[in-house]
Amino acid sequence: MFATEYEAIAALNQFLSHRDLMQASRPAASSPAYAPSTKRATMLNEADSLTLLAKAGVPVVQFRLCQNADEAVHALGQLGGPVALKGCSADVAHKSEMGLVRLGADQASQVRATFTEIKAALLKHGARFDGVIVAKMARGRRELMIGARVDPVFGPVVLVGDGGKYVEAMPDVQVLLAPFDAAAVKQALARLRIAPLLDGVRGETALDVEAFCNAALAVSRLMTDRQAGIANLDLNPILVGAVGEGCTALDAVVYAQGET
Repeated sequence: MFATEYEAIAALNQFLSHRDLMQASRPAASSPAYAPSTKRATMLNEADSLTLLAKAGVPVVQFRLCQNADEAVHALGQLGGPVALKGCSADVAHKSEMGLVRLGADQASQVRATFTEIKAALLKHGARFDGVIVAKMARGRRELMIGARVDPVFGPVVLVGDGGKYVEAMPDVQVLLAPFDAAAVKQALARLRIAPLLDGVRGETALDVEAFCNAALAVSRLMTDRQAGIANLDLNPILVGAVGEGCTALDAVVYAQGET
């Protein structure tokens, strides 16, 4: 799922100007063509999305899906504070706007109260309650993103770029045609406006681009797996650390193909 339709169209147009990259990344001629889907995409909740991506090889944040306040407090003990609490619902893609994200909880009483508030907010908006995610707060240096979809013309396409809450307001992305290799991801990252920041500026340590590339490759493999049945996905933010510190997907939305 891309940040905006305009962003997806603009990125695809930009991609067409790089025919060499397109030819290098195109699946073999023997691969089946990707015809337009006749199935309706179904959004998975965040917990299911993160679990699916973790199984595919994407590093995701440590989390527990809790159905009541006691489970949330137990999760705090398991993960160690501070933690983030987020409402989990297959009806809600953007949680912050609904007040469903709370950060930095480190006391049992705080976790218990926050759980109750988040559940009430979900029910107030008429969304189904799948639970509350309690996730370990992660550290890193830069928020990046990976998006992907199965395009009826190009087949699986993957976006890589700058991430965070301003991704829609100030998109900085590049498109890759799956399958691709790590070299193609690095070339795409080098074309971003934020590319100099990845190498480190003003004495800062370079970011762990290798870890991010591995995450992008895992997404590529998932999107080209026809049996997985993924229509589109959005990993934002992916928190990237300094070289050797890895990267972690903090949030994810996956749309799976479902029967009409």
